[in-house]
Amino acid sequence: MVITGGSSGGTGVVSVSVTANSGTDSRNGTLTIAGQAVAVTQRPAAVSCSYDIAPSSQAFAKDGGAGSFAVTAPAGCAWSASTPDGWISVASSSVADGNGTVQYTVARSSQLETRTGAISVAGRRFEVSQAGDTGLCEYRVSPVDLSPCMAATEITTSIVTDATCSWTVTPDASWLSVAGGASGRGPATITLKVAENWDSPRLGLLMVRWPTPTAGQNVRVAQAGCRYAVSTASIAVVATGGAARFDVYQQSDPYTCGGPLQNGCMWTAQADVPWITVNTSTPQFGDNPVSLAIAANDAATARSGNVRVRDQLVRITQAGQ
Repeated sequence: MVITGGSSGGTGVVSVSVTANSGTDSRNGTLTIAGQAVAVTQRPAAVSCSYDIAPSSQAFAKDGGAGSFAVTAPAGCAWSASTPDGWISVASSSVADGNGTVQYTVARSSQLETRTGAISVAGRRFEVSQAGDTGLCEYRVSPVDLSPCMAATEITTSIVTDATCSWTVTPDASWLSVAGGASGRGPATITLKVAENWDSPRLGLLMVRWPTPTAGQNVRVAQAGCRYAVSTASIAVVATGGAARFDVYQQSDPYTCGGPLQNGCMWTAQADVPWITVNTSTPQFGDNPVSLAIAANDAATARSGNVRVRDQLVRITQAGQ
């Protein structure tokens, strides 16, 4: 820096010549005029400006909050931060050159859906996402107690809620399955497939869940079953064989599933040895006899076998020759 004119005298103009700054940093100097210091700052030569931000995104819960991200740029490269989204506020000081930091705040969300916005810095985009306030959703499930009978069937329950409110449904038993998808939004009718059950009554749950502090609602599925009895627990047969029979009695539980003839329960009869033949065709419904054919026993020793009807067992013993 060289004074080229007005170096002394009364009122006047001081001329200064400044050489080019070939560096990448600003440089500072001082002129002293009549004991007064005059600061002189010279910017560096033009530089190629490039910008980067870190991190590039941030997610917030429904209550919002404050955040920041760093801007990296060469000295002398100016930038500013701005956003078109009214729920994101950028600090007014977010104007700088070179390296800097952008401070911002996110307002509390009063909507159900997740929302997204952005802050722009020199062509770079900082993404902001915020979860919706699912606590605004209210849910009602009805009915919550279902009582299908023994045969395979489909039953339904309904979810009542706002169109944007999400939910999931999950059965806790292998004999229950959901038709038409296990998740959704808004009001819906849930169809539940129930497998047949000819054994004891059984209990399962359809677990309806949603993202609120109340967690969800369980739908209780109590499927009817059957009770069985036989007229005898054992039959003795002579060595020459022949015919035998016993009676099967059944009752649905609850009895209302048995129908007007109380013949709602299905059963089969099966022998566990080849010399016992079940002549009654199966499956059968209701109270019915079981007819057996016993082959001759040519051995000297007695033998035994079983005929099973559901959880009932009839033992057949046959004398030897």
